[in-house]
Amino acid sequence: MGSQGGFIGRIGNVIHYKMGDKFYTRSAPKKYKQTKATKAKSIEFGMASTIGKMIRQALQPIIFETDDRKMHTRLVGQIYSWLQIARHNPASDVTQPDLKFFKFTTGNPSLSARWQIVLKKSIPSPGQIQISIPSFVPSSAFRSPARASSVTCRIASVVIDVEKKEEIGRALDEINYTLDENKVASRKIFQKLPMPPGSLLITGLCVQYFTTRLHRKLPTTDKLYKPSEIIYAVHN
Repeated sequence: MGSQGGFIGRIGNVIHYKMGDKFYTRSAPKKYKQTKATKAKSIEFGMASTIGKMIRQALQPIIFETDDRKMHTRLVGQIYSWLQIARHNPASDVTQPDLKFFKFTTGNPSLSARWQIVLKKSIPSPGQIQISIPSFVPSSAFRSPARASSVTCRIASVVIDVEKKEEIGRALDEINYTLDENKVASRKIFQKLPMPPGSLLITGLCVQYFTTRLHRKLPTTDKLYKPSEIIYAVHN
């Protein structure tokens, strides 16, 4: 709409401005006031995005497709849902995050479909994570791709201060198995990490298969055999 007066400025909800040699008017944009509820949700979504990024960075050794945008979105969505319940409440059975079995490999089979054993996770003493692996026969416990000769299992953990959105600590362990019929002994993995009140512990595990060619160990490329997921999540 043209303005005949040559005035530049704002009167009420009408803005008068000049473009080139002509003067125009337009309505001022409406301002929307955030309610306490929408502001809180906005803050928690920002927290979820930051915490999700920290988890991906700390657990990078077990994530095959770090740039998977669908995985990023799924992770942030689950953290956001958890924050709405847990952020303003002390840690309890009700505030525990629903992140166990979260798959970092979008569309791929679950970890249990590829490594058919039962892992036991616990915190036997403050600041210590225990992961118990039972005795098993690798050739039958692992569902492996053709020509795979060995497998590597990596276990990574991170502890995050939720309110401060800061990483407190991380740990990484690696176990190698030969895919044969020799029964391996049970073992326990211990990771020492600070876990103060208000912190979030996330432990993830991946399985990577290898072939041997000309005395060289090479990772297999079949995406259906790259399970990677969260196996333990605790709100302290």
